[in-house]
Amino acid sequence: MKNKIREIYENTMVGLLWCLCYLIAILPRCVRYGVLTPFVAFILRSVVHYRRYVIFKQLHDSFPEKSDVEIDEIGRRYYRHLAEMIIETLSLAGMNEKRRREITEFDLPEEFHEQIEGRNFIAMSSHYGFWEAALNIYLATPNHYFVVAYRPLSNRIMDKLLRRMRNTPSADVVPSKQLMRHFIANRHGINGKNLVVGLIADQNCPPTKGCCWHRFLNHDSLFFDGGEQLALKFGLPIFYVELERIEAGRYRHIYTQIYDGHEEVKPHEITERYVRCLERTILAKPEYWMWSHKRWKNR
Repeated sequence: MKNKIREIYENTMVGLLWCLCYLIAILPRCVRYGVLTPFVAFILRSVVHYRRYVIFKQLHDSFPEKSDVEIDEIGRRYYRHLAEMIIETLSLAGMNEKRRREITEFDLPEEFHEQIEGRNFIAMSSHYGFWEAALNIYLATPNHYFVVAYRPLSNRIMDKLLRRMRNTPSADVVPSKQLMRHFIANRHGINGKNLVVGLIADQNCPPTKGCCWHRFLNHDSLFFDGGEQLALKFGLPIFYVELERIEAGRYRHIYTQIYDGHEEVKPHEITERYVRCLERTILAKPEYWMWSHKRWKNR
């Protein structure tokens, strides 16, 4: 009985929050990005000082060659980006396929479709740009079914809300710990389609089996190598995915192949290629990476 009441309460709260998010999603673009985004950025930066110490310490440590003025400018732009991401995430409640097509562009390698024809493959993204937009890959790969790994939130209401927001016509959102089992069970396809395995591969990684050290942004950094292990075990191509901001609310998906599924490689070499791609992306425009996460807990 207690579990039933809890379930009713959670579903009711999710429904109310969904309605609130939908109201934000249907606001005119000029209101969402011209009014709400600057207001949220001001609150985060100047009122609550959201994770200010974490953000600026990581920026200083990552870019020791930059002056305080340059670091302050990156931090200011990051707060604006963070606010934009909050509005973007809430706006997912009003997302449909027509709108997804309007806000998404693709920059794909030559012969991309020939390389993935009849094959499963891996798309390795990061907390750069609006990573939730990575779900729109199905628009460019209609013959593939998207399986994306995620970390469940401890707050069950917010977890249910985000899972509902991430629902797309051709995707499954799977807890990270269940991804390998899910892939093996469905590696021959879902609904007659091959699989795309989506990984946000710059998650904080504990110093345990399944992680490896790489030099990254002036730090010795731990990265999960699950994508590499999956690719080697099943002969899957891997593409690095950069989400380039075109303007507020619009992103270009840039795909770069880092493994073809057949090449002989040294241990951790594929993950190293991913790390180097991500580092180049961040160095070009550092304000679009998620600096408010504690990236270097382990030394």
